[in-house]
Amino acid sequence: IEGEFQDERYWEHREKEVNEWLKVEPLEMPDDLCVIGFRGGEFKVFPDLFLTQDYWYKAIGMVKSMLAQQGKEVRFEVHTDDVESAREMFPDTGINKFKIIHDIGYNWRSVRFARYAIIANSSFFILPRWLKQAEDKNAITISPRFWARRNTKTWALPSNYYKKFLYI
Repeated sequence: IEGEFQDERYWEHREKEVNEWLKVEPLEMPDDLCVIGFRGGEFKVFPDLFLTQDYWYKAIGMVKSMLAQQGKEVRFEVHTDDVESAREMFPDTGINKFKIIHDIGYNWRSVRFARYAIIANSSFFILPRWLKQAEDKNAITISPRFWARRNTKTWALPSNYYKKFLYI
């Protein structure tokens, strides 16, 4: 079978089964943590795909603002396939000192169980965030509008629109 089977309509009616199929050991995540799911790797060579610093910092500002309205502070961790690109995108400037983590199992579980997440336009982040949104109505997932073509402002893959995600 070949195809792009990322549309939630393929599996939203089987949420409990998907959760069982992708069951992993739960990870306790602090309520003041926002996980940034950053995709570098081969995306970096495609200007249509590689998300700009503007996207990341706008999303960070949104999360800070949302939580400040609730009287909460937030801290961030970057979970990535590409530590070098993540360091370039999120330089250690003191105020924005983010821990950068490259451990695929821990990355997936962190994205899956964090209440707050900012994700890249990568299929790696879809199901863990979709599952989190299904179980926690207060969870927030910020993702790129137009998904794979945010930088050109074209919905090239409308199947990558998830109703519970916030788009910028």
